[in-house]
Amino acid sequence: MMKKCFMSLTALCLAFGAQAHPHAFVDMQSKVLVENQQLVGFSMQWVLDEPSSAAVLYDLKQARGDKAAMKKLVDEMMDNIVAEHYFSYLYDKQGKKIKYQSQVRNPEMKSNGTQVSYHFDFLLSKAQPLQNAEYQLLTYDPTYYVSMYYDDPTAKAVDFSLLPAQCKGAVLEPNVDEKMRNYAASLDKNQRDEDSSLGEVFAQKVKIQCE
Repeated sequence: MMKKCFMSLTALCLAFGAQAHPHAFVDMQSKVLVENQQLVGFSMQWVLDEPSSAAVLYDLKQARGDKAAMKKLVDEMMDNIVAEHYFSYLYDKQGKKIKYQSQVRNPEMKSNGTQVSYHFDFLLSKAQPLQNAEYQLLTYDPTYYVSMYYDDPTAKAVDFSLLPAQCKGAVLEPNVDEKMRNYAASLDKNQRDEDSSLGEVFAQKVKIQCE
């Protein structure tokens, strides 16, 4: 169950017109963060679709010119994202899940007039080696009520430029069969809590492979 609306307190609790999963869309970009030849975290940008942005734009308009109100809005947004572990799951070569710090770095909220974007860095609780290593990062809403996706991975939606020479990065597309696609399409907007494993099935994987 998606217990908290991570975009804002109201944005993704709205009823959308579409009758099949997903109902809302987040276009992502990310950057792999490396320090001292170790993986330390990821920098994220999430751009909401226009219907999802509408309620947030209203909140932003109300907070315009009020630094305290804007800070509160950003803090609430980030508190919800952190509570859901950034909607991101990082695994090592053995399939062990890697923990994150709870403190967000560089949180920011922007708008272009019709869409809202969130920018933030999340750091690992412990830096991870990049020698003879492999990592996979998946970012998704477990219920697939919200589709979180890299719109065009070939256009550097994920920035691997900080990786050392012995490492390579790629975005892997999910292999979803027709039966599962039909199941997702059959769910209406009132069934978003029925299956908390659906999002993982449709999630892209950011893969880091190091010699």
